[in-house]
Amino acid sequence: MTTITIPTPGRSRGLARVAGLGLAALIVLLATRLPAATPAPRPAPAADQPAPDAVVPAPALDARGTLGLLPPAQRVAFWEKRVAAGGSYLDLINLADAYLDRSRISGGLDDLTRAAAALDRAARTAPYPSQVSVRRAQVAFALHDFTGAMRRADRVLRDEPTNLAALGVAADSRLELGDVTGAGQRYRQLAQLAPSPAAWSRLGRLSFLTGDPDAAIPLVSRAAVVSRQEGAPDAEAFYEFQLGDMQRTTGDLAAAGAAYERALVALPDYVPAMAGLAAVRNAQGNRDAAISLLETATARLPQPELVAALGDLYALAGRTADAQAQYRLVDGIAQLSAATGSVYDRQLDIFAADHDRGVAAAVRRARGELAVRRDVYGHDALAWALFKAGDLAEASREATAALALGTPDPRLAYHAALIFEAGGGAARALPLIRLAVRGIALLPPLQQPLARAALSRLEGEQ
Repeated sequence: MTTITIPTPGRSRGLARVAGLGLAALIVLLATRLPAATPAPRPAPAADQPAPDAVVPAPALDARGTLGLLPPAQRVAFWEKRVAAGGSYLDLINLADAYLDRSRISGGLDDLTRAAAALDRAARTAPYPSQVSVRRAQVAFALHDFTGAMRRADRVLRDEPTNLAALGVAADSRLELGDVTGAGQRYRQLAQLAPSPAAWSRLGRLSFLTGDPDAAIPLVSRAAVVSRQEGAPDAEAFYEFQLGDMQRTTGDLAAAGAAYERALVALPDYVPAMAGLAAVRNAQGNRDAAISLLETATARLPQPELVAALGDLYALAGRTADAQAQYRLVDGIAQLSAATGSVYDRQLDIFAADHDRGVAAAVRRARGELAVRRDVYGHDALAWALFKAGDLAEASREATAALALGTPDPRLAYHAALIFEAGGGAARALPLIRLAVRGIALLPPLQQPLARAALSRLEGEQ
């Protein structure tokens, strides 16, 4: 794990660990749990070999449940002990799964490295390569190697068309790369093979991206309810977080806050839900509560987006020195990213444009990523950076591309509205800024007063 030393306010330690999954990857990866599907026909295994898609039976721990119901950290400890004692390739695969689960919850990248190492060892003796390949695809996806993840998953699907995990990664990767049609086809296939929370969550995300939040919200709500009924707290926490984010876009702060709170009941240390609840509390006028939540969240996972939001709240509270310390931390992450690569590029691009810090570098990063990952959020990041760099014509083209699917995301609407207004398109900008202000709790804190001012300005021109 790489570290950088940058002072952070209100903390005794001066060492901020730069780690974690980008929230975009986290949103998808936390929804990968799928029930078993009927595998493609294969020769029967030998008597002493488990079935190809078998899950290793977990030893009973007590009268209430089995190892599979324990939190990932406890499963990691169990499988690490088994592997250290000379466990089989199946022990290594189960250890990799536990690392992946723990990474999905914590947002940490260290466990992805550990999972990859366990899979490398398992590959030496695994009789069914797909067991390793699909998990390598999941690791690649978490590291934002979407093309590599898609290729690995597609190779598995050529031999095993009903491998649900591979189908999920193949679809998710296409969505991140901007292939909405290809992703949708595979999501519908997934839902037919395995109607489940993981499938409903994915269909909900697709519905939202393509402009239908009214269809998206019930799908994600159903995923959360069923996960709660099934006693899967980490899955429940993710789906409640996803639901809260969707409700926040519509301006339903009460419902969004309740969803985040349910997520934190399921998983008390779940950082994405803390950040979402902080945004709701700030929008409700309770800035002190928002700051407290984000201080806890960034102590656990100093992602640029969260660190910047905390800096914004400090700035709005008049704590200028504390705000600048947070912004310097984000600058440090950007410097490290330039040297080593990062899953945080889009967060860094938006931060740079929001705060007019390193805008030229943000334009370069956004161009480079969009060359591979041509989704609406990639167009949006480039549009916003170009706008702040003064290239209004190209910014307008990219903002138009960001709106192509009709995604009702207040952040896309806010950026496009300001870009179009600057280009003389007030009539085009007005409905967008209204959408942005309706879901204003999804905007970075310092952008919220600017959005309200833009709405007043544009409505005054009517």
